[in-house]
Amino acid sequence: MATKKYSVKGKALWSKVFDSNKELKDWQGNPHDFGGLFKIDVILDKENKAIYKSSGTSGKGKFDDDGNFIATFKRKEKERFEWAGGAPQVVNADGSKFEGSLIPNNSDVEVEFTVYTTSMSPGTRLEKVIVHTLAEMPVREEPKEEAPKESKQKIDVEIPF
Repeated sequence: MATKKYSVKGKALWSKVFDSNKELKDWQGNPHDFGGLFKIDVILDKENKAIYKSSGTSGKGKFDDDGNFIATFKRKEKERFEWAGGAPQVVNADGSKFEGSLIPNNSDVEVEFTVYTTSMSPGTRLEKVIVHTLAEMPVREEPKEEAPKESKQKIDVEIPF
């Protein structure tokens, strides 16, 4: 098989496609040999799942508790060839550079990936993330602090020894 490019659309989950939020360690806490790892999970519908499965990728995908099919796309920071490593390209739907530093969960994205031949099994590499619609960031409210209440009770601080 030669190198082929594919594209799927879905909802983004746990996007780590920027230098500021790439994964630096594996699941055991050990640093990656290749620097950082850029990755994004995407919930795919039936049509896009069919494209993903027919691409010949060695990626299996997984189902979440709600029955959604999730595909994970990865790209290493450092590769043997410079063009194969580094952060993926992240753009808006109109092709302009994405200026943010975070893609919230449930944003509508399109992921371009490459499937290529290796001596072991087909390799898959994340190439580009196209952000169509950004989901709203959840607003985190800080708990309100109450002013300390003054006690009118006298505390005996004398130590008896």
